[in-house]
Amino acid sequence: MKRINKIIKALLLVALIVAIISVIYLVVIHNPGEDYTEFYLLDSNNDTTDYPTNVTQYSIEKIIIGIINKEHKQVNYTVKVKKDGYLQAEYNYTLDNNEKIETPYYLNNANVLGNDQLLVVELYKDDIDAPYRTLNLRYNVVK
Repeated sequence: MKRINKIIKALLLVALIVAIISVIYLVVIHNPGEDYTEFYLLDSNNDTTDYPTNVTQYSIEKIIIGIINKEHKQVNYTVKVKKDGYLQAEYNYTLDNNEKIETPYYLNNANVLGNDQLLVVELYKDDIDAPYRTLNLRYNVVK
């Protein structure tokens, strides 16, 4: 009976060691994480709390377009800024993994008075024709 207990204890110990080594391998070594791109807008203070919502007619407002590559490879990005379906600006970047870029964009087309105007910022990845991510900034143009 003592011999069987020793064998069972040895098998349980080996199983525990194999389980611990497997978890360490999967978490630390093997797991590259999820592939994604962070795409965001910041206000003129590099924050997310004070986007221009009421823009004075003919004034210029600054926003910041940010991209962080978390794709675990080098990626080519294109950013297109559109207002009323018309292209206002286009930027091209090549970012390595974990590389970040923040580009100022000056909202200077506040000529027409009106509420609920829409600025669309599209992110394209590599040579794909459809937007990978889209951000919308709604604002009012006032006197």
